Amino acid sequence: MKFLKYLIESEDPITDTDLKNLELWADKLFSKVGLDVEFTRHFKTRVNDERNKKQITFSELTRLFRETYKTHGKKIAALSPNIEAVLKDLETDLNVPFALRYSRQTQELDLVAKTIMRKKGFMTPDREFVIK
Repeated sequence: MKFLKYLIESEDPITDTDLKNLELWADKLFSKVGLDVEFTRHFKTRVNDERNKKQITFSELTRLFRETYKTHGKKIAALSPNIEAVLKDLETDLNVPFALRYSRQTQELDLVAKTIMRKKGFMTPDREFVIK
């Protein structure tokens, strides 16, 4: 448990192992509404990018996915494949553009997190799923 607490409180760069564990946790959470969560290589690169100004933390990521699930999980799962949208956290200024893709292999809808950025006032023409 100490390791998990360290991950949650740490402001160190997020490792590939951290992201794999987060993806497994998010998969389990969103599986309740029939979604599989995937992170692209670009997402993994961008999570530790200096353009974020402040390091994105593991706790911010878990909060983003947990609150999105609670607030918008069923709505996102009801969307059709090939939709693009953005998860937006107003408290942390995190923005996660994502796409919904149907996987023939798993016969599930994949929520593919394409990238992530910390940017206040992020603008997009795509639908937004906002948490506060």
